[in-house]
Amino acid sequence: MPEDPKLNFDVFLSHAHVDAEAVEALGIRLREEAGLRVWLDRWILIPGESWQQHLSKALDEVHTCAVCIGEHTPTGWFKEEIERALNRQTRTQSFRVIPVILPGGSTAAVDGFLQSRTWVDFSAGINDGRAFHYLMCGVRDVAPGRYEEPHVAVDDQLEVLRDKLQSIRKFRQEHLIDPEIAIEYQRRVLDVLFNQ
Repeated sequence: MPEDPKLNFDVFLSHAHVDAEAVEALGIRLREEAGLRVWLDRWILIPGESWQQHLSKALDEVHTCAVCIGEHTPTGWFKEEIERALNRQTRTQSFRVIPVILPGGSTAAVDGFLQSRTWVDFSAGINDGRAFHYLMCGVRDVAPGRYEEPHVAVDDQLEVLRDKLQSIRKFRQEHLIDPEIAIEYQRRVLDVLFNQ
């Protein structure tokens, strides 16, 4: 299939403001780990300019629209965004619409997609490798096949953990950061390690 010159992005991450932090983390992963071109309003829109036209234009410049819903996303907004994306899909058959359930979100909002099982579920967390694999394959328009967890040697994980904890201890000893920040950083490092 020849590349359409007006398609400047692989995926448009449509989301409500309340989900911006989780969606931005997902966008970073898609860009850095998968090498995808991501349309994310915080990265594209210029403060002070009219955003409505840019959002409409975004649907015309992408291959895929991932509509994200989290715990506090207004259901009406989500359904409206899905409908806008589905309208584009009726005009362009190769355009893909992927509902994305963020942590705390509910699959009840994607009722129209339940029969076809075409949503991606990050309810286990934004770092869920299986969900990320499915989203990446959906954006690339390839069958996901069987997902296999990447094997990381325990020694490698411990070495990375040791390096991070030693660096925070050094900053704390040199009084470059507050003790409360050091404790919070240590907690987050351990959370990431044990929630993979």
